[in-house]
Amino acid sequence: MKHMACFIATAAAAITMIGCASDRLAQCPSVSVLVDTATLPVFSADGKSVAYLVRMTSASRDCDVDRLKKDVGASVDINFRAIRSEDGPAANYVAPYFVAVSSEGHLLAKQAFSLPFTFQQNQKVVEFSDAVNSIQLAVGRDKKPADYGILVGFQLTKEQLNYNRRAGRYAK
Repeated sequence: MKHMACFIATAAAAITMIGCASDRLAQCPSVSVLVDTATLPVFSADGKSVAYLVRMTSASRDCDVDRLKKDVGASVDINFRAIRSEDGPAANYVAPYFVAVSSEGHLLAKQAFSLPFTFQQNQKVVEFSDAVNSIQLAVGRDKKPADYGILVGFQLTKEQLNYNRRAGRYAK
């Protein structure tokens, strides 16, 4: 019975901590992967086919809010999946992506990043991730941190963007 009481007390403390974490995250800016820029198609040398695709599979955020200064320090973790059309030799590539901050439909800031990744010999799929821990936001006078949004996507050429739009939002 004593062990059961300890377990219940530990479980109650864990649930309380989860509640605190979710309340804290509710105050953070949301994070979204922009649909049209969620896939990076890289075309073959002849331009007639896709050599490989990189997709942003998920993005999550965390933040610290300084209520007195109305400052927010945020971070974003992004997961990627690259798929190449054929087995082949080991190859190194770079995935160019961006993280932006928006409010009320206006882009307030944008920063570009380059993430190297490698396909090993005969590997067709590789998963990797990156963390951006340097997002600083000064919250406006009549705003809350949750009034802002963090947007992530790939830096695309016009040709890549058109490809994504032709492929459709639900193409796999």
